[in-house]
Amino acid sequence: MREKLKTFFSSKRLLGATLKEDLFKKLIFTFFIATVVYIPISIIVDRNLAAIIVQIILIIFYSALYVLQKKIKSITGQQILYIAFCIIQNSILFPLSYLLGGGIDSGFPIIFIAGGLTTILLLDNIVLLFVILINTISFACAYLIEWFRPDIVYSFTTMGTNTYLDIGFSSIFAGIGIGFFLRILAKNFDENQEKAKELLEQIEDASTKDPLTGAYNRRYLIDYIEKCITQIESDEIKAFSILMFDLDHFKKINDTYGHLAGDDCIKNLTYILKNSLRKVDVVARYGGEEFICVLPSAEDTPAFRRAEQIRATIENTQLSEKIKKTITVSGGVAMYKPGMTVDQLIEEADANLYIAKEKGRNQIVWHNGGIPPLCYVAYDPDNLKPVQNYGRRFSDMTKI
Repeated sequence: MREKLKTFFSSKRLLGATLKEDLFKKLIFTFFIATVVYIPISIIVDRNLAAIIVQIILIIFYSALYVLQKKIKSITGQQILYIAFCIIQNSILFPLSYLLGGGIDSGFPIIFIAGGLTTILLLDNIVLLFVILINTISFACAYLIEWFRPDIVYSFTTMGTNTYLDIGFSSIFAGIGIGFFLRILAKNFDENQEKAKELLEQIEDASTKDPLTGAYNRRYLIDYIEKCITQIESDEIKAFSILMFDLDHFKKINDTYGHLAGDDCIKNLTYILKNSLRKVDVVARYGGEEFICVLPSAEDTPAFRRAEQIRATIENTQLSEKIKKTITVSGGVAMYKPGMTVDQLIEEADANLYIAKEKGRNQIVWHNGGIPPLCYVAYDPDNLKPVQNYGRRFSDMTKI
C-alpha cells in the first residue's frame, strides 16, 4: 500500500501542460452549465436565498476563471490557477452550498465527488496531496457542523418532502455531467492516441528512410536482409535476391547540370524502382547514387529479368527536365546462398555491378559476368514504361 501511494504521488505528472489546459476549460464549462441548470431546481425545492446566492457566486467564479485562463500563458501561472480553483471551489464554495442548501438531506453531497475528481485530475505531486488534505478537512468540517449543530443547517433550508426531488435531480444531472465529461476525456484520449500514432510513424520514417528519396536507408536495408536470412533458415521463404543499381557518370551529371538536377535523377530513379517492383520488395538508398533492392522469394533469374526491365525503363525515361540526353544505370544481381553474411551478399552484387561498369555500363551483370538469361520486353511509344511481350526477345531491340 505504501509503494502504491508513493507511485501515485510521484514526480511524474498525470497529464501534460497542454492537455491539462484543455481539460481545465472543459471542467469550467461543465461546472458552469451544471450550476446554471441547478439554480431553477433550487428555486423549485424552496432552497434558502443564501444558497442560491452561493450558486450565483459559483457562476461568476467560473466565468472569471475562464477569462483568466485565456490571459495567463505561463505554465506556472496556469498551475496557480488550478490550485486556486480546487481550493476555492472545493474547500469554500462547495461546503457553503452544502450547509446553506439543506445538508445531508439535499443532493449537495454529490458535488463533493466532483470536487475530489477535479483535484486529482488537475494537480500533481506534493501540491495534490496538500490540496486533497485541505479539501478533506473542509468536507469533514461541513459534515461535523451538521452533525453537532443541525439547527444551524435547518435554519437556512429545511428540505422536508423536497429531499427526494432534490436528490433525484442532483443524481440525474451529476450522472449526465460526469458522463458528458468522461465522454470528452475519451474523445481527447482517442485523438491523442491518433496523434501519437502519427508522430511515431513520422519518427519511424525519419529513422528508417532517406529524406531525399523516401527510400529506406542503409540501416533499415541491413536489418531487412538479416530478416530475410532468418526467414531462409526457418524455411519461411526458399530464396531471395538483391539488385544493386548505380547511375552511370553521375559525377559528370552533377558537374555539368548541377546538384539539383542530380537530385532529380536520384528521386526519379527511386520512383521507377518502387513502381517496377512488388509491394513486398524493398528499395533502399545504399549511398550517393547507389540503390539496393531486396526481392524476397525471388531467385536470381527472375531477379535479373526485373533488373533488366528497370534498366531499360531508365534508359528510355527523362530523369530530369534539365537533362535531355539519355541517362543510364548499371546493375549487379546476387542471390543469397546458405552461409552467406549480409556483407558477403552485398559484396557479390557490388562485384557484378563493377563488372557492368567495366564492360561499358548500361547493363546488368550476374554470376561474375556469366551469360544472362533471355529477357523479353517491349515499349508503348506513348508511355516509356516497359511491358511484358513474350513474343519478342529483348536482345532484338537492345544489346544486353
